[in-house]
Amino acid sequence: MSEAPVSKHVFISYVREDAEKVDSLCRVLEAAQIPYWRDRSALGPGQAWKAKIRQAIRDGSLMFLACFSDSSRAKDKSYMNEELTLAADEFRLRPPDREWLIPVRFDAGEVPHWDLGAGRSINDLNYSNLFGDGHAAEAAKLVTTIHRVMGEKRLDTASTVAAIEQATNADRTDLVKRLTKEMLLDPTRQIELDDLVTREAQRVLSVLKDPDRVSGPLGGSAEEQVIRVATEAQELCAIAQPFCASLHAATRWANPTALTPWSNGIRAFVQAATKIEGGAEALLRIRHVPGLIALMTAGVGCVASDRWANLKTLVVDPYVRDRYQEQPLSLLEATHPYAPFDDQGWVSSSLARAAQRDVPVADAFKKLKEDQVKLHTPVADWLFAVLRPVLADHLPDDDMYAAAFDRAEVMLGVLAQDAVNLRRASSNDGQIWGSSHWFGRSTWRSAHSFTASPVRDLQHELATQGGGWAPLSAGLFGEDPERAKTALDEYAEDFGKVARSRF
Repeated sequence: MSEAPVSKHVFISYVREDAEKVDSLCRVLEAAQIPYWRDRSALGPGQAWKAKIRQAIRDGSLMFLACFSDSSRAKDKSYMNEELTLAADEFRLRPPDREWLIPVRFDAGEVPHWDLGAGRSINDLNYSNLFGDGHAAEAAKLVTTIHRVMGEKRLDTASTVAAIEQATNADRTDLVKRLTKEMLLDPTRQIELDDLVTREAQRVLSVLKDPDRVSGPLGGSAEEQVIRVATEAQELCAIAQPFCASLHAATRWANPTALTPWSNGIRAFVQAATKIEGGAEALLRIRHVPGLIALMTAGVGCVASDRWANLKTLVVDPYVRDRYQEQPLSLLEATHPYAPFDDQGWVSSSLARAAQRDVPVADAFKKLKEDQVKLHTPVADWLFAVLRPVLADHLPDDDMYAAAFDRAEVMLGVLAQDAVNLRRASSNDGQIWGSSHWFGRSTWRSAHSFTASPVRDLQHELATQGGGWAPLSAGLFGEDPERAKTALDEYAEDFGKVARSRF
């Protein structure tokens, strides 16, 4: 990319040995629509390069990126040193609070001491680490900073993420999660964070609302249909994972008042899944996948962190409209583990086995058919497997993760039962019936004595703590111990029946 020497740009200073790393940095800047100036590659034939570089630094640079590595540190003499000298002179002319000079590290070595005057050194400045696992997130943060200095928001944060992902082949899930963590800790970036989360939700919704994805009827043999539906569900899961990774960070570190973009996203997923549309029934049903995964992410994140107020905001307070229901439905009634798949179990079993063994869906289905085996709790097993990497930084121990998953699954089930009870109590005709559908791995594990029953644990907590029980103090169950006990007891009865059927 070539710009006129005096046009506004980012100046990149580096040693020749780091040319490939600078190439990668330049791809990021190009994807983010940021003009840059790069040593003699930006010069025309016959131009006096020293004079032009001075002019590029002094007259045209909105920001100076000083790129350091073992290669630059090893050099006693380099053109980069002359550029840094000119940059130091320019830095001293600028206000002390003006961001202009940013060190960039291509490895874990120290930023060298370089005198900037007035007792300041270049290693006193905040630097950007463009290496290792955090490379993509740091690149996105650098791009955001440059846009701010340029005085115009050329790309919003979510579009910047897309640009970085494209330029670096980064894992979007990890990138979005890292950025969410950074922004949650910086109140000045709340608008950026809201924009990021909203755009991630819109990515999911654009797929859920795509009529081509549900058009039918499904063709091919019964086996081919299973593989098609499972593959589509797998893709929906992958599309929703960046949002869920951000959501998980929010469950732990955000306050309830800051959860609106995630709450709105989950509600929108569930509402989109319940909208009446024409198409293949099996493909229409799997529209529940993003909402289901998001609800389970919120459940595990909040329950494992004892962030009960966050659980209320994300899962309990939002409602959706259903054309067949007199009253709005809670999210936990509208979407549940039995909503996305039919009762045959081949689709969900194939998904679970593929996730557990990291094999293609078609191979997992073929093996299951050969063995004539279907899993007992396939949807929950699938959720357990696909959410493991999303939650790994919070629950690194496998046993801890399994226990948290069980407890969250049961708490979501009890809250779903409470929602049913509320609708029944307020119904005009008394015809509302039903119960929670949130039964999964915990029923199997409890039935086979793999673990203590999380239902009995919750009942014991409520019985011993009464109105001081943390979920009640956070506003769940209307802060009413009797209402909580009713929901727990009714859910426990159904839980026992389902658990006994697992033998």
